[in-house]
Formats: sequence, C-alpha cells, structure tokens
Amino acid sequence: MGQSNRVLSNAYGFFEKDSGAFVITDILTPRPWINVLSNGRYGVVLSQAGGGFSWADNCQLFRLTRWEQDLAQDAQGRFVYVQDMDDRTELWSTTYQPTRRKADYEEVRHELGATTFTRRFLDLETRQTVFVPEDNSAEVWIIEIENKSNRTRNLRLGAYLEWHLGGVGDWHREFHRLFMESRRCGKALVAWKHPGLAEHRRTEPEEPTRAFISWSGVDRVTWITDKQEWLGRSGSPANPKAFFEAVSESPTPRWDDPIAGGLAELVLAPGETKCIVITIGTAPTEREAIALSELYDETFAWSELLRTLDAWQARCRGVDVDSGDPAIDLMCNTWLPYQAIAGRLNAKCAYYQQGGAYGYRDQLQDSLMFLEWEPDSTLEQLGRHADAMYEDGGVRHWWHPNTDIFVQSHHSDTSLWLAYGVLEYMEATGNAAALQREYSFLNRETEQAGERGTLWEHCLRGIARALSRLSPRGLPLIGAGDWNDGLSHAGIDGIGESVWLAMFLFDILTRWQPVLRNIGLDAVAQRFSSAADALKVAVNEHAWDGEWYLGGTRDDGKPFGSHTCEEGKIFLNPQTWAVISGIAPPERVQIAMESVRKHLVCPYGALLLRPAYSKVDPYIGYITRYAPGLRENGGVYSHASTWAVKAFAMMGDQETALQIYRGMLPPLRAEADVELYAAEPYVMPGNVDGPDSPYAGRAGWTWYTGSAAWMVRVARLLNP
Repeated sequence: MGQSNRVLSNAYGFFEKDSGAFVITDILTPRPWINVLSNGRYGVVLSQAGGGFSWADNCQLFRLTRWEQDLAQDAQGRFVYVQDMDDRTELWSTTYQPTRRKADYEEVRHELGATTFTRRFLDLETRQTVFVPEDNSAEVWIIEIENKSNRTRNLRLGAYLEWHLGGVGDWHREFHRLFMESRRCGKALVAWKHPGLAEHRRTEPEEPTRAFISWSGVDRVTWITDKQEWLGRSGSPANPKAFFEAVSESPTPRWDDPIAGGLAELVLAPGETKCIVITIGTAPTEREAIALSELYDETFAWSELLRTLDAWQARCRGVDVDSGDPAIDLMCNTWLPYQAIAGRLNAKCAYYQQGGAYGYRDQLQDSLMFLEWEPDSTLEQLGRHADAMYEDGGVRHWWHPNTDIFVQSHHSDTSLWLAYGVLEYMEATGNAAALQREYSFLNRETEQAGERGTLWEHCLRGIARALSRLSPRGLPLIGAGDWNDGLSHAGIDGIGESVWLAMFLFDILTRWQPVLRNIGLDAVAQRFSSAADALKVAVNEHAWDGEWYLGGTRDDGKPFGSHTCEEGKIFLNPQTWAVISGIAPPERVQIAMESVRKHLVCPYGALLLRPAYSKVDPYIGYITRYAPGLRENGGVYSHASTWAVKAFAMMGDQETALQIYRGMLPPLRAEADVELYAAEPYVMPGNVDGPDSPYAGRAGWTWYTGSAAWMVRVARLLNP
C-alpha cells in the first residue's frame, strides 16, 4: 500500500485514507482492539489477536461460543490452525491466538463490516476474512492459503470452537454441557442444547435453535466433538493433541465436553492459492441449519462479502460530514456511524460490556444520528421506546426484546427521553403525521401491552410524570439518579433534587411549544410555557452557586456540585445544559462556562465532575465506589463531554468547542500517546481517566457508548 494512503498512524498501525479501515501492523496492542460485526440478528466480537465470541439474536441470552472477558489474555475465541505435514512440529494459526507464534509477516485490517488477518509462515501466506452477511444469521470466514515456495506443500487445517449455546449466566459448565448434543452432517456439524422445562408445570418443550459450523473447499472433514480429545489431558489450544497424535471421529457427540473441532487435508502446488470457506450460524431447525451451512461456497462468499462492505460504506458515508479537518471527517464518515449502528443498535454489545438489551435513553439517542439522512430509522426506534412506556408515563429502564426480562426505571429522567427524541424528529422532518401513529402502553400490573395511544400521547404522559414529581421548591426530584446513573442514592427518599433535570425538562417544554401550536394544541403549549417559566425561576433562585449551577441536592438536604463540597464541587451537565436549554441569564452562562474551562476542560475532553470522590457516600451513590478519576467519578465521560462541545459551539466559542472535540478524537489521542491511551484508535471510548487517576488520559469501555452518535451530531456545529 502506498504511503500516501496512510494517515493518522501510531506505533501499532494506521488508517487507510480512502476506506477508513484501520490496519494493525503490531499485533500486541495495549488492549484488545476489536471489531463488532452484526446485522442485528447475528453478531461477532473479534479482536486483533483472534479472540472473541459469537451470538445469535441476543449477546447475553444466546451466545454460541464460550468466552470470558479478559483484557490481558484475550485467549478464548474461534480458531483456525495450519500444520505442515512434512514437518509436524510446524503448527501455527491464522490469527495470533491461540498458538501465539510470531509470524514472518502479520497484518490485521479492521474495516466497516469485516476483519482480515494476514500472516506468513514458512513461505505460506494465510488471509482470513471474517464478516456477517446482511441477510442471514451467520458469520463467514474466507480463508485463502497461498504457497509462495517452489515446492508442493502438504497441509492439515483445523478449526476449533467451544459451544456455549445459552445465556451468559450458564457459567456452570459441567452442568450445562449435559444438555448439549451435536450431529455430523458431512462437512457440517450441527449442535443444539436440549430445552429447559418450566418448573412445576408441564409444557411441551420448544424446538431448540440449531447452531452449526461447516466447511467448503475441502474434500472431507473429520469432526472431533470432545474438548479433551482435541486438546489432550491438561492440553492447551496452543498445541492441541489432535495435531500430534492419531485421532478419529468422536463416536459419542452427546456425552462429551462439547466443542467443534474439524480437521481437513490440503495439498498446494508451488505458487498455488486455495480458498476454504467456514460458516458458523444458527437456524430454527436442523433442516434449515444444513441448508444455510451449504450456502456459502467460495463464489457466493466473495459476492456476499463485497455486497456487505458496499452496504456498510454507503450507509455510513450517508452522514456526509465535510468539516475540512481530516481526522473529524474520517471518523464521522466511517467509524463513528458504524460504531453507533453495528455496535450500539445492532449488536448492543462489545468487548467491555455485553448488553443485549435496549436502554430507554441509550438506543433512543443513538437513533437520532439518522435524522439527516435516514429519518425513518429514527422513527422506527422511537416506536420501540413508545411501546416500552407504562400507562402512567414511566418506562422500562432497559429490556430484552421479545422476552420478559426487563427492569422498571426509577430514574427521574427516563420518562422524558421519548418526548425529547420525538421533538428532535419533528424539528428535523416536520412530519406531524408521525405524532398520530399509535403504540401500546404497558400495564404495570400485568407487564403486558394494555391501552393504546398516539405517539404524542406517549410523549405527553412522560412529560406529565416528570412535572408531577417536583420538590416544594419547584425543582425535579432526582430519584435513583438523573442522566447520571451513578447518583443512585441521592434521592431514594423522594427529597433530593436534580438541577440538570430541571434544565432538560425546560428545554423540552420550551421547544415543544411551536410544534404544538402548529398542530392546533395552543392550550397545551400554554401549559408548557407556564411550567417552563416556573422551572426557570426555580433554577435561578435555588440552584445558582455563585460561579456555577449546583448538581442538585441530596435526601439529607445538602447540595452536591457546590463550592461548599469537599469532593464533587462542580458537575459538568448543569453548566452545559444551562447553555443548551437557554434557561440561564447570559451573564450566568458566561460565568458558569468559564468555570467549566477552568475546572473541567482538560487536554482529552471535559470532566464530568471535579474533584473525584475518594470514599463511598450513601447519600450520593455508586459513583463514589469507583476509584477516583474512573468513569463518572471524575473522568471524561464521553457522552457528557459531547454536550460540552455543543454548549461552547452554541456560545460561539469555536476554539474551546474544537479543543474538546479534537481532544476526544481517538485517532489523535492514539497518535499523541498510544501506550497511555491504550484503547482502539478508531472508535469512541465510554470514558477516559481523569486527573485524579494515576493513568490520566487512559481510555476504557470502547464501542458500547452513546458518544459515537453524539460525536457525529455535534461535528456539524464545528468550524475547524
């Protein structure tokens, strides 16, 4: 590749200027640098070393392969081996794991929708490309092996994974393996887990979903289905027994420690390249699983790969940010939208966190990224959240779709996010007809869909719920936390107040008024106007601390986010939303944001609060359990830091807005100090350690963060 196509390099790799792909040239990155591949029905997390896991439908509830998060070892995954049959001591893998042999040449290319591993040993080059096609519940591995020598090569290939076939809670391996079974079907192995029975009831067991792994491009596959038979006694995936001792097909595929170990022979003439396709996937029945397993031969696999890559490029480049800043434009037109769509909306999963559920605030905000080029996708997501609202205007904090697994929200802000999202949609599209779409409300007693109402009625009930929960001073009660979940104990007695929530509610009430008048709801608009005026008075009378706005008050009546506090003196969100909402007088805006510059803006973003809490406080919440400087406890919480970008840009302070934005950009952080930054340079982290941490500037919790979509949205406010 020409040097002119390499941009934003660091010690471990570089970006391709034309495609946005990130190419890793040193495999031993400071942390696992992963890709998330998902079409919404099937997903893969795949690290640069080959670690990771696969799932279908839900990364928590039906994980196909066994995996344990381990940032240091990253040793579990789905692996392909190559062995030189003329010298059987020569065994390596197409990824760094599990053999961990240093290759003569090595490169990993993460791109939108696929990852390719290229390695070279003993004049043999392997290229393994992994992708999830758009239309099927499967992942496809295209493995090319090229003989660069002048002699014929006799090779043995192997593929290995451990079946999990259940939820992440199925940790008791010796128990759960008792329910698993597999069956050989030629060059495919089909596996399933026998279904559970409902306690104290007799019901017909459901047909279990079938998982499979299949090979194409080899004459025959020998299947080993027992882990000990593959690895050997006290064996290791680095040197499996199956490659060094005679093995035969497992005769008892239901009584084993269930794996899928496949072996095949391959002969390569001098200069010859052969292609093998391995498919892993799921289907409702064995017949459908076998049909899907036979679908991806070499020709079809290559065509589907190109179709998948083209689709991802087209969708992400629809953002069309043209700021003139190469780092901003590269991220906004490739990885940031990809992270929001593939990681947050489709997979709801990453390496640091495997969610699987919809969060009421979370995916709703992610979907707002679509407004300028794909607004129907935003509306579809808003509809999902409307259906997760109760008849009283409360909502589920998170829920796993198509299950009865959920948590009711006790946070004070969640009932407002639908109204906020629909408002953003209305302002972007003007589609007033969408307000008349009908959705269900949940009944709290039955937890089932009850009465139905329009989208507007859902928004109104959420707003009404928030307005019904005000303190005697007219400020919203904080409950078990506002946007900041870590303030989990500030208001559990029903006394503590949230200043940020007052500003958020004021913003919603104010901006809804012209929309309501346009559709003839003048009386409602007037009620909103009166309520907004009362909030404005309450905030400016009770929440101004002299140089900034308070974070709020606790159940014991004491303030947090005040100059009187020893720790947590100043919180970011009330200052930025004083600007965003317009609730503050101009002179206070200037003072508050100058305090943000002085106390919270740092070289890598805007801190959520400062100074960090150093001891657990039962009147604040679990935020105080974190070590100082980590995550919400005095770190840069990327989501909130994007609001600081927006606030400074709205004030006309482009210099500070751009400073914060560029300070957060992963390519620039890695370019400056990749060892300290540690995380992937191509996706947003959820947080960066603050100055109270000894690792200030270190990133964590990448991929699964709402900041990716917000980084795209606020980029349009910048003038580099």
